[in-house]
Amino acid sequence: MIQGKIIKFYRELQGLRQADLGNQICSSTHISKIERGITEVSEETIELLTKKLGINMQVEIETYYNLNSVLKEWHDSIILKLNSKATSMKAKLEGISLLKIQDFYRFYTLILTRYYLLIGENNLAKALIDEMNCWHELSPYDQNMLYHIKGKFYLDYQGEYKRAISYLKRIDLTYYNNPEYYFDLAVAYMCMNSRVLAYHYANKALQFFTNENSFNRILETEMLMLIQVEQEEIFDTKDSGYPRLIEMAESLGLNDQKAKLLHNYAYQQFRNGSYKQAFDYYSQSLKLRDKSHPHYLVTLEGYLNTATKIGLQSDIDLIKAAKKGLALANKSNDAMYSHYFQLHVFKIQNLIEEYYQYLETVAYPFFKEKGYGLATENYEIKLFDFYSKKGDIERANQFTHSIVDRYRKNSELV
Repeated sequence: MIQGKIIKFYRELQGLRQADLGNQICSSTHISKIERGITEVSEETIELLTKKLGINMQVEIETYYNLNSVLKEWHDSIILKLNSKATSMKAKLEGISLLKIQDFYRFYTLILTRYYLLIGENNLAKALIDEMNCWHELSPYDQNMLYHIKGKFYLDYQGEYKRAISYLKRIDLTYYNNPEYYFDLAVAYMCMNSRVLAYHYANKALQFFTNENSFNRILETEMLMLIQVEQEEIFDTKDSGYPRLIEMAESLGLNDQKAKLLHNYAYQQFRNGSYKQAFDYYSQSLKLRDKSHPHYLVTLEGYLNTATKIGLQSDIDLIKAAKKGLALANKSNDAMYSHYFQLHVFKIQNLIEEYYQYLETVAYPFFKEKGYGLATENYEIKLFDFYSKKGDIERANQFTHSIVDRYRKNSELV
């Protein structure tokens, strides 16, 4: 009986004993039976009990039956990255006491964690993940959603791509009908420099977002697929799809997606040696970024890398930008970008020995341990070149083993 469940919830919420609630109304034994739904109860008794609890039973019952659909709508708004709607719905839900009832608490907590991940509140998300790690006997849906949450957390805020993939690969869509997670898998594989798998899972995500008519997520996914295609050696940058996607994002007022597209277009231009264009696109992207969001660090690092390359700014301005990035990375406990910006500080100050000592003993081992493929390969080559130029061939060769292993193929040739 819903009435009994609601009465029990508010009695316990207010710290009342059954005898306290039943005083001058009915016995504590009768209260117990009402709460367990094993006895008939008159409307008059219900009215007296709810009056004592200070609630409107009809309103509470309507709220109870509507909550699941409201929570699902909130979750959908987060999946499709409708940030304004998600924030508005969160504000409305905060005043509903019944969310603390056992029937809804776990689902609400899972969605709330997704919301914090959406808006960049990683510390709040981590606190809820720690709480959920203590839960027992999760439903198949809750367990799979928790896998998704952990995968996103380790992907977006810890940079632990292997760990993220290990959680995301456990998801079973039989119990958790949210193909959005394919997008997160695609990002994780891209960060591991596995372009084929990144494209494969991005394509699966694109089908889902297309069916949902989610233009912002379609743009985001097409951008991810574009990155994989444009990294091929045969790709001609004149055929780039970024201008088209940037124009679409601008026409739809999707500033977050536009910032990402500008960032990636800048990176493409940088790789092509068009440093001035890269600098301009990074600058435009930075203006659209929220400084509190982790993506701000990504763009700031690209901006700094390009500015250093073309020498458009003084060393004073460059070191200021590098130290700003380092401070932000440290504040957000982002170890990967702390290393990047520390390396920038050494490089700008022309502290060559300090740069390579830090790279070899601190940054490179970290990147390798975490499985950051692109960073690992890049810094292995840097260290190889550094020691080769110094004539220390033995030390230089220490950084060739993993490179050779990656390209070694089994062969039956004599």
